[in-house]
Amino acid sequence: MENIILIAIIIVCIFYILVSVIKRKPERILAFAMRAIIGTAGIYLLDFVLRTKDVNINVGINGASVLINGLLGLPGFILLYGLAFYYSLK
Repeated sequence: MENIILIAIIIVCIFYILVSVIKRKPERILAFAMRAIIGTAGIYLLDFVLRTKDVNINVGINGASVLINGLLGLPGFILLYGLAFYYSLK
């Protein structure tokens, strides 16, 4: 029962924060969405190109990669591929 109450409080807080941000700065949400969409498309295309060249560096698309691209933009994209390259060497 305590977990349900805690989850409900967290959901209400997140909803309140989202409504506040949407009212004050809707352009920030649009910018986040555009960076996330373009970054995800870039990951998809670069993974495809690297796979055709038989390079074993794959980032993949998941919630974390979309969030990093949305928040950071191009530096996030480079960060993801830098980490993928680093871990492919091990």
